[in-house]
Amino acid sequence: MLAVFSWWLILLLLGLVALPLTLRLFRFLPDRGYAFARPLGLLLTGYVLWLGGSLGLLNNGRLAMLGIIALLAAVSLWIWRRDGAELRQFLRDNRGLILATELVFLLAFAGWALVRAYNPEISATEKPMEIAFLNAILRSERFPPNDPWLSGYGISYYYFGYLLISVLTRLSGVAASVAFNLAIALLFALAATGSFSLVYNLVRTEQGSRVVKRVSAVLWALLGPLFVVVVGNLEGVFEVLHTRGLGSAAFWKWLDVNNLAEAAVSGQWVPQDMWWWWRASRVVNDRDLYGAHMEVIDEFPQFSFLLGDMHPHVLALPFVLLTLALALNVLLGAASWWQQRSDQASAVRTGSRRRKAASAEEALAQVSAPVSESTLSRARRWLGSVWDYAWFLLRQRTFDIGLLAFGLGALGFLNTWDLPIHLFVICGAFLVGQRALRNEQWLRHTIGFTGALLVPAVLLYLPFYLGFQSQAGGVLPVLFNVTRVHQYLLMFGLFIFVLVTLTLSELMGLFGRSSAEERRFLPLDLLQWFAWFILGPVLLILASVALVLATKNGREFIQGVLADQRVQSLIGSQGVLGLLRQSVLLRLGNPWVFVLTAGTLAVLVLLLERSWRGEHQEGESTPALHFSYLMAGTGFLLTLAVEFVYLRDSFGTRMNTVFKFYYQAWLLFALASAYGCYHLLGRPSIAPSTGKTVARGVWAAALVLLISASLVYPLLGVPSKAGDFKGKPTLDGMAFIEGFRADDYAAMLWLQKNVSGSAHIVESTGGSYTETAWVSAFTGLPTVLGWDFHEHQWRGNSTEANLRRPLIEQIYQGTDREQVLSILDKYDIEYVYLGPVERSKFNLPPNVDERLGRFLDKVFEQGSVSIYRR
Repeated sequence: MLAVFSWWLILLLLGLVALPLTLRLFRFLPDRGYAFARPLGLLLTGYVLWLGGSLGLLNNGRLAMLGIIALLAAVSLWIWRRDGAELRQFLRDNRGLILATELVFLLAFAGWALVRAYNPEISATEKPMEIAFLNAILRSERFPPNDPWLSGYGISYYYFGYLLISVLTRLSGVAASVAFNLAIALLFALAATGSFSLVYNLVRTEQGSRVVKRVSAVLWALLGPLFVVVVGNLEGVFEVLHTRGLGSAAFWKWLDVNNLAEAAVSGQWVPQDMWWWWRASRVVNDRDLYGAHMEVIDEFPQFSFLLGDMHPHVLALPFVLLTLALALNVLLGAASWWQQRSDQASAVRTGSRRRKAASAEEALAQVSAPVSESTLSRARRWLGSVWDYAWFLLRQRTFDIGLLAFGLGALGFLNTWDLPIHLFVICGAFLVGQRALRNEQWLRHTIGFTGALLVPAVLLYLPFYLGFQSQAGGVLPVLFNVTRVHQYLLMFGLFIFVLVTLTLSELMGLFGRSSAEERRFLPLDLLQWFAWFILGPVLLILASVALVLATKNGREFIQGVLADQRVQSLIGSQGVLGLLRQSVLLRLGNPWVFVLTAGTLAVLVLLLERSWRGEHQEGESTPALHFSYLMAGTGFLLTLAVEFVYLRDSFGTRMNTVFKFYYQAWLLFALASAYGCYHLLGRPSIAPSTGKTVARGVWAAALVLLISASLVYPLLGVPSKAGDFKGKPTLDGMAFIEGFRADDYAAMLWLQKNVSGSAHIVESTGGSYTETAWVSAFTGLPTVLGWDFHEHQWRGNSTEANLRRPLIEQIYQGTDREQVLSILDKYDIEYVYLGPVERSKFNLPPNVDERLGRFLDKVFEQGSVSIYRR
């Protein structure tokens, strides 16, 4: 298809333009970040366009985009002229790797574009919202773009991903409804190549520089895209078992996947009920105190791409992988961050400050006699060295720290939840690298690095934060929801198997290498870390309860919980202490996820700590292994955290927090597991034996079984979602409307063709996930009010929506000409849309066309649809 080729070509050009910059930035990685040239080029282009548009310096148009690409090309040309010999040598030496990377991208992009062509419909779930954002950005001259569902306002959402897709849409000239499906295929391909690159770099880091191993590293790297974007969770196997009629009613009740026990039994090997694949995103099934279902989302990438939603967590996926590559680059380049100049500068600057502050210290000592002068001096010196190191990074490492902050900060604008998670990963990578180098100032340098990274990461995207509103309302304790371990394993079973066996294998190796004296203390050290990971979450939930009680809204929340009859039946009049007691009892009754995650975290930290002490043999503990520990540990922390706290939002449960945290945990688990497979199977054994060979064989057989079980979901789900590839393929996501709303389809095409800019319209408003507000969604023309609950989520209140809703009714039902025109004037409404949805929604009489015709000019009519212009 021409549209697919045009996008492939544009991404190739963006990648080539950004390639010298990419190779320079990722210089510590074995592949120098080649796979990330495309997303980096797109990110830089979109960022300059957004910043220029936000500051009123650039218009959102093709000419500005081409100018930005030319500027980026000039920067890359300068880098090429300076480092060209080194970069050309790298490209010559890695032709095979480059070819493999390009093949992964091409096959993933073309393959998923084919899948989308057989189910391209932009309908159901939140797809109308997503196409509305894309169309609104394409119509907006400046930023923030117009909110398509609240005319007169800018979008209050993390819209950067939609802006990036709009760049490709405008450069290629394809319709937004085609670009939508191309974007899903592109995100799949970028995620595939990003995960391929990360696993390749981990494997090559462990292998060393031997050329003979390069081909095997490429093959092992294929596990990256397989685990990240291809496999599903293990729920697909149970779909097959259930539809075959296997398993007792008691078993399916115990498994308790939402709606699975009630699904139809066909006796076939493939589930036949509509959207059966949806249930895999709901395997964690919370129950309230009466046993009623509570919605929890546990989406994973294959489900996301199968569903075809272009939501922020999917739009951010390639750039999360880019950020993880930056984190690995930080770890592998640890020595470059440890500069003696910073220490020298610290001594000079601290001495100067000490002299200037001497009188202040004397005055402070007089009023704070219990605090010794030496303590104050040490604290000031310590904080001064933190500041000096941060300042050193900002001045002397501007290129590296600037692009690190740029990549990390983009996550806040793409999917805000991801920023703190991957800030933790990057700073963790820095810390691990400094500890491995025996840097005695590792703590103060880590704090300085974090500050030097976080501050510009926020400042670079400050215009977004200044206009951003959110439904987030603080952190609340999870009191009565505990994840059952079999549902946790349904979600992450493949990865838990790899990561737990990896950590146990390394623990056994550590035990075998340790002296008799060291072995005595290993269990005690492990128990100590386990106790910390048990105590930490308990303190976290107590702290969250304390914070809740310290605020008025928090106290109202607690009172609401205590007033619940189900809660009263359990705790009576015991109050907050009764709540905590009941929460503890629930966890004691089902502690296994807590024990599993805390235990694995304890082993991971112990392994890192012992490797920093030098208690490993050459080749047994590498930066790649440490990075896998970091990714796995972060994943376990995320899945542990949602057992105790959640971010308060409009839903009032932990549903959204589990969704966001589990999604990132999947990514981190998948990458760590892909590397873990190589570490356990791909390396030659140091001391081979029959027992080790047998153990490897058994482990490999179990791995193959779990991978096969995880492939059941995509192998059955993709054909099911694509209608067994029997329909007529098209990438036009709005073509389906012609089949059941032909008049609306013609009207939307007329508006797209004949109305330029962002003229305001009015159409039917309604609840989320309905067919209301489709005209604004598919044209990008702002309507007075679209999906009202979504506006509430984006803005944290419904004040404006509640004002507008009755006025829309007056426009369609009113008979007073002056009153109707005054409402149209108030909201600058240029077009009034009258179609079947409006006639049904407002119960309009047959003569409504005649009445509106007395007020307004009819500019379009076909069948049951009319469009009037003021």
